[in-house]
Amino acid sequence: MIATIHKSKLHGEITICPSKSYEQRAWAIASLPDSEISISNCGKSADAIASRRIARKLMSFDPNDKIFDCGESALCARMFPPIIALRTDSFILNGHGTLPKRNIRRDLEFFEKNFGWTISSNGLPINISNAHIKPSNYTIDGSRTSQVITGLIFALSVLPASSTITVENPSSTGYIFLTIEIAKQAGANITAEQKANALEINIQGNTHYKASFNVEGDWSNAAFLIAAGLTNGEIGIYGLNPLSQQPDRAIMNVLDICNANYEWKGNSLFVSKSKIGSFQFDATDTPDLIPPLCILALNADSECKIFGANRLIGKESNRLEAIVTELIKLGAVIKTDGNCIITQPLKNIQPTLLDSHNDHRIAMMLAILGLSSDGIRIEGCECVEKSYPDFFEVLKQLGARLG
Repeated sequence: MIATIHKSKLHGEITICPSKSYEQRAWAIASLPDSEISISNCGKSADAIASRRIARKLMSFDPNDKIFDCGESALCARMFPPIIALRTDSFILNGHGTLPKRNIRRDLEFFEKNFGWTISSNGLPINISNAHIKPSNYTIDGSRTSQVITGLIFALSVLPASSTITVENPSSTGYIFLTIEIAKQAGANITAEQKANALEINIQGNTHYKASFNVEGDWSNAAFLIAAGLTNGEIGIYGLNPLSQQPDRAIMNVLDICNANYEWKGNSLFVSKSKIGSFQFDATDTPDLIPPLCILALNADSECKIFGANRLIGKESNRLEAIVTELIKLGAVIKTDGNCIITQPLKNIQPTLLDSHNDHRIAMMLAILGLSSDGIRIEGCECVEKSYPDFFEVLKQLGARLG
C-alpha cells in the first residue's frame, strides 16, 4: 500500500489504541498453568493477536499440536518459549514477515546453556526439544533484549520453589519493571534491586495468578500523535495512564525539556503546536521512542542529539539505517556515529517517494513528517497493522489529507 500525505493542520480528539506491550504480557500470564485471568480492552494489532492466539492454545493445550505461530512478534518468539516449556518438552516456533530473518536462536541461547535445550536453527521456523525449566539462581546477559527475561520471570514464578535472576548489563529495564508490575497486579511476589551494573530479580514460586486486566492505552503509539500535535495542530488523546509503567511514557520528559505545550485533564493529554526547543535525550531504554523523537528533533529550533541508536539495528528493519536513509531523502541534515543521531532543523520537506522498510514505526514517522510537506508518498504502509492498524484512519479523523 502506498500512502500519500499532504500538508495538513490537525485538530480533534481521539482515544488511543490499547497497549500491545501491556496486553501481550497479560496474555502470557493468562497462559500459565492454573491462572484465572480475564482481559478487557483488547487491541487489534497483529502482535496482540499473535499473543492472544498462543495464549489460548496453551490454555487448552493439545499435546498433538505443538506449532506456535508468533506472527511477526519478536516478543512472542522470545517470551513464550519458557512458558511453553511448562507444558511440553518439544515444540516448534513459526512466524512470518520480517521475523524469520531475525536470529531468535541467539536470543534463546540462555536456555541452551542453562537447561540443555536443543534449538534447531537461527531463524524461524525453529524446532525446540529437551525443553524444560527449573527453579534456581540464574545469571543472564540483558544487553541485547529484555524480552527473554520477561518470559523467564513468568515461567519461574509458577514453579514450586523460588528463584533469582541476575541481569548483567541490563537494557530496556523499563520493560522488565513493566513485566514485574503486571505480574504483581495478578498476585506475584517479585522484587527487583539495582546493583552496580546488574539488576537482581527475586521471584517467589508457587504463584497462583488471578486478576482482571483492563489494558491501558499505548504510550508507544501515542508518542507519534503527540509529535503530530506539537508540529501540526492541536490534539486531545484519551485513554493514557499518566502514571503508567510503560517505558515510552518517557516522551513526557522530552516535552518538558523542549518546552512543548501540553496539558493533562484526567487521563487525557492535550498537545498543541509548539516552538520546540533543542533537546538531548538518551533513548537506550526506550528505543521505540527514537522515530517520534526524530520528528520533534527535525522541527526543533536548533541541533538535537538522540542517544541509544545502536538499539535500533535489530528491529523489524535496521531501523537506524532506515531512519537516516529516508530522512535524507526528505532533505534532512542528519548524521550518526552508530549510537547517537544528530539532527539539524528541517525547514522544507522535499516531496518524494519514501520506503517504510516494512517497519511500522518508520511508516508512522514518515507519515507525521509528511503532514508538513507538499505531498510525499510512502511505500509499504500496510506494515502499521503490526502495532496500530487504525493509524491512518485516526490521522484522517484528525483532519489529515491523505491521498
